[in-house]
Amino acid sequence: MRSPILALIRKDLKGYFDQPTGYILLVLFTAWLSYGFFRSTFDTFEASLRPLFTTDLTPERLSLPWLLALFVPAATMRLLAEEQRDGTLETLFTQPIKTWVVLAAKFLAGLLFVGVAILATVGIPIALGTAGDMDRGAVVAQYLGSLFLAASFVAIGLFTSSISRNQIIAFILGFFFILILMSAGLDQVAVTLPAGLAGALQTLSPVTHFSTIARGVIDLRDVLYFAALISTFLSATYLMLRRKSLSHVSPQYRNLQVGVAAFIVLSLLVGWYGNSIGGRLDLTEDRIFTLSGGTSNLLSQLDDVLTIKLYESRDPPPQTALVARDVNDFLRDFSASSDNVKFIRKFPDDNEEVAAEAGLAGVPPVQFNVFGQTEVSRKLGYLGMTATYADRREVIQYIPTVDGFEYGLAGIVNKMLLRDPKKIGFLTGHGEKSLRQGLSAFAGQLAQSYEVVEIEAGQDGGLDLSDVDVLVVAGPTEEVSAAERADITEYLTGGGKAMLLLDALLVDQSRLVAVSNPNSLAEVVEPFGVLLEDNIVFDPQFNQSLTFSTGLGSVLLPYPYWAHVPTVDRKVTGEVQQAVMPWVSSLGITDADTDVGEVEVVNLLRTRPTAAVDYAYGDLSPDPDSQSFDLTDKQQFESDVAVAVTGAAANGGGSEFRIVVAADSDWIADGLAGRYSENLALGLNLVDWLAQEDALAAIRSKIVAARQLEFSSPTHQNVVQYVNIVGIPIVFVLVGLGMSLRRRREGMKVYGREG
Repeated sequence: MRSPILALIRKDLKGYFDQPTGYILLVLFTAWLSYGFFRSTFDTFEASLRPLFTTDLTPERLSLPWLLALFVPAATMRLLAEEQRDGTLETLFTQPIKTWVVLAAKFLAGLLFVGVAILATVGIPIALGTAGDMDRGAVVAQYLGSLFLAASFVAIGLFTSSISRNQIIAFILGFFFILILMSAGLDQVAVTLPAGLAGALQTLSPVTHFSTIARGVIDLRDVLYFAALISTFLSATYLMLRRKSLSHVSPQYRNLQVGVAAFIVLSLLVGWYGNSIGGRLDLTEDRIFTLSGGTSNLLSQLDDVLTIKLYESRDPPPQTALVARDVNDFLRDFSASSDNVKFIRKFPDDNEEVAAEAGLAGVPPVQFNVFGQTEVSRKLGYLGMTATYADRREVIQYIPTVDGFEYGLAGIVNKMLLRDPKKIGFLTGHGEKSLRQGLSAFAGQLAQSYEVVEIEAGQDGGLDLSDVDVLVVAGPTEEVSAAERADITEYLTGGGKAMLLLDALLVDQSRLVAVSNPNSLAEVVEPFGVLLEDNIVFDPQFNQSLTFSTGLGSVLLPYPYWAHVPTVDRKVTGEVQQAVMPWVSSLGITDADTDVGEVEVVNLLRTRPTAAVDYAYGDLSPDPDSQSFDLTDKQQFESDVAVAVTGAAANGGGSEFRIVVAADSDWIADGLAGRYSENLALGLNLVDWLAQEDALAAIRSKIVAARQLEFSSPTHQNVVQYVNIVGIPIVFVLVGLGMSLRRRREGMKVYGREG
């Protein structure tokens, strides 16, 4: 005997797929969503689905959450409204079928139809996987979160379909309810409301809970929220259905009202107060949001109590509410991993003494703009921390984001464990990029774990490198004196550690013209068997697209002189997979001088076989047809653009010199390090390797989020794009036509038998 619920589900699904409306909805959903996604993805070429699942509302495109807000009410408006209009709902209730069975069947049928639309977009990550390394765990979490979100919207759509016989009214009401819930979680709305009300509304908004899952984390409190939202609207729908078969003055109906109301209140309380329940599953491949083994190893070295005090607003401004939640989660995990870590939360805005304590500790309030209906007010908020260990204390005045927060905190712990942090010295005075100009982001990150200083020539013209643990030379453009070069060579051969970022070319970035750099300091690395070639490396196929101004306005063009270069030796570079290398030259490897001794050269960054070098450089302007770059007068081969050199110190003693040589300094400069997180992470990892702080490199690798798309050809890119924008919708059109023809043939057979 067929199950009633399965029979009802089949009936409603047949209603979707036996009419053109269902196919029209599917075609519009998949085409519109794919078009908007690829429009933004091809601006950044990131191998990620975050633009597809973003909760940010932009007028030029709708992401999946916002498109679902429009699609689901349209898909569910007929489920109960149509049956009420046609009178078939009353007939259905005369059958020996329980009301909850009817409700469950309608809900599952609607969810299955919406699920088909969501799963039809799976072609996007599959296609992108042919051009880049997707984070598969994050993709799984994002689709699970989409199903949770869709299920809650279907429950809302069912409720609005139960309160009207008119499908259009049911659609408008469903869209209105969903839009109100979604909008409550937007920062643009929250900043216009009092902080307490804004925080409460954000907790009740699907946007807040879906955004966490979209990162790749399945959080128990988010699952409880969606379960509560679904049960709330299904309970209300159940009451609307039962009232059609019960007398409104009967005790049974009154008891039903009280019971449903109590269940709805219980669901709301679970969704609201479930926000304080811990427990989550990090599905990202690198476990980005989970405490790493390197951090645990650092904490195991604590032989005294590390006290962390978090100063936060109990009623935080909307701009910090989500960050505060994630910071609290992380610090709880951090303290739970060691008995020597004590975590204390303090709320300065509740108590003047605590506010004074925060001020003395170095954690001031941060001012935020709060937009009212007629004016802009200012609100002070706290989100900073101190870490105290033995007689040492470190301060983070304000935590703007949780990205990289683990590394920052681990760096603080490492710095306090080391009584004398290692010193990183940046050579200056010869046109190099310096701490204050050009390398501020890089140096700022290093300062979390090391003592960072500038090194200048003394009165005698030499360099004092006696207490420098790692020397950084970032692109000198003016002459380095013979005495300084001799001091650097003596430092290296004596067991020193150095990162030498040498520019063979000088690029005028305004005119995009390159000339040779006579002060590159190439002669310092030649005795170690490394030659800085006078050329420029480019890759017509694997490169970065940049925006250029033309007579027709700003145009996004692939720029072969900013090549995507893969890393080779992960023991040195960490888990960074590639870097964007602008205007880089190639390095030649030869025998080291006899007075240096035996050295070992390890390749760090090597171009792909599609790359080439040009010795007759000059004009570096972009070519609109750069995918078919003319290689007739160029030399096409793989080139080393960064290497590591190790060897025994000339003075003996068992020490080893370590040198990293890169044929470019711009890749770690502020403009690129801020734009490409993999560049910054690579530079920091190389310093950690030089300083022999491998544990920090393992922690930092988790913040490498950029995964680039690299298409083998324009045809490959077009296939990936149009298979999803056009191909999937065409499949739905063909299936719809096939189903229509099948119904027509069956109808003709029945007509023939009757005749």
